[in-house]
Amino acid sequence: MKADVMVWVQRIVGAVFVIGVLALVGAIVTQVGQAEGIPPLPVFLGLLGIVLLILLSGCCLALVSVAISARRGAEALRRIAGQGGGSPLAAPARVFTPSPLREVAAEPQPQPEPAPARPSRPAGRTLVAER
Repeated sequence: MKADVMVWVQRIVGAVFVIGVLALVGAIVTQVGQAEGIPPLPVFLGLLGIVLLILLSGCCLALVSVAISARRGAEALRRIAGQGGGSPLAAPARVFTPSPLREVAAEPQPQPEPAPARPSRPAGRTLVAER
């Protein structure tokens, strides 16, 4: 039910965006039609307004999309937790107990292998520079 509300919010944001773009285009056309030439300031401000509308509506739609995804994830977790029974997710397991840590600490650690020795310089080559 609440996911339907989010979908409607997305539709309303889209409708407000379209109305805003149409209003800005109408304002630009009206000002250009009343002027003798093409005034750069109204055109610039109209384009700036359209860019701002695009950014704001994109941010709003992204937030709504994240909210929908989070709600679906929470509902899926509730469904999994509600199944219960013998599922491994229903009962938390104690992973860190004292006995396995003692056993691991008591086991001998393997020694790392030494790095291979660097091969010597081939005969006939000389060092060009020294530090």
